[in-house]
Amino acid sequence: MRGNPDARQGAIALHGFYFLYYGLQGVSIPFLPLWFAERGLDSAFIGLIVATALLPKILSTPAVAHVADQTGRAHALIAAALIGSLLLYACYPLAATPAWLFAVTLLLNAVFPSVLPLLDRMAIASGRGQGNSYTIIRACGSLGFALMTVSGGYLIKTHGVNWVMWLPMLMIVACLAMLRLLPRAARPALDAAPATPGVTPMRAVLRDRPLLLCIAAASLVQASNGFLYSYSTLHWTAQGLSTALISLLWVVGVVSEVLFFFAAPKALARVGAPRLILISAVMTAIRWTGLALTADPAAIAALQLLQCFTLAGNNAAIMWHIAARAPATAKTSAIALYALLSGGVFMFASIQLGGALYRHYAPGGFLVMALCALGAVPLLRRARASRPAGAD
Repeated sequence: MRGNPDARQGAIALHGFYFLYYGLQGVSIPFLPLWFAERGLDSAFIGLIVATALLPKILSTPAVAHVADQTGRAHALIAAALIGSLLLYACYPLAATPAWLFAVTLLLNAVFPSVLPLLDRMAIASGRGQGNSYTIIRACGSLGFALMTVSGGYLIKTHGVNWVMWLPMLMIVACLAMLRLLPRAARPALDAAPATPGVTPMRAVLRDRPLLLCIAAASLVQASNGFLYSYSTLHWTAQGLSTALISLLWVVGVVSEVLFFFAAPKALARVGAPRLILISAVMTAIRWTGLALTADPAAIAALQLLQCFTLAGNNAAIMWHIAARAPATAKTSAIALYALLSGGVFMFASIQLGGALYRHYAPGGFLVMALCALGAVPLLRRARASRPAGAD
């Protein structure tokens, strides 16, 4: 890469693109529920929107990943998804009824999440299967999330909740401007092994039982964030915390996440990907249990430090495992399966169960998240039993 200016430019662009992509989520995930509440929606309907909006990616993400694995047209697919997302964000202020807000959110979540598996495929390809480059690139995403959460919290407090819409639109425009600089490493022609005749990329992933179980386990850990993403801001606001303070609490978690991403390659080399997912599941369950027991800002900040396992450890481990184990022509599909389970099927169930408890006992949603994370443990044991002797 040192001797290739185009490769260096592509790597820099990929770091910046992750920063913007996750920065957008750093505004929308914590504060979009507040924008919905400002429009007069009650907490039950907000929870329904947030949870149900996770489902469209179940169809769109694997479909886009399949096309990317088969054709290598990642850039065109990303451009289409970003343009669609920009148009849908622009529709939000025009949506006058809860039904229209619901419809716009469903469409947005069919389009925007399909970008991530394509980016992740580029990132793990840039590391040539070792995961080192991915963890640093992904850390830039976490930095973007943290900085935009702080900026969003300040702008919302100072200038009003409509910045929940303006900031994402500005970042999508910036992503589109940067798109042509991204590397073209996601093309299947760059991978060594051809696809098995008659076997689709997704089917190849589903036939690998140990890989499938590890993806499912990591997805449960990631999906356990459901209550945090959908109700925690409402819960902490009701406990008297300001949006500025809440944004700082989010940042505490993201900072620990960023630091762990830099340490992840050494941790993975030492304990292996499945074991790191297991450790992350247990530490995540401890985090959610603690958050169910306190609304003290100092205690919340301490527990937020465990996000280094919930996000960084778990995510780095599953990407490392996919890079090492998934067939070369099915890596995007493997990443898409993780995305649709962690941010779709399992996340939907997590939010629905957490929301049901929230309406009767608000901290109970965190306890549901703890059980969700612990659900990864038996899956990892089965994955270990299914692996050949001596395998990671």
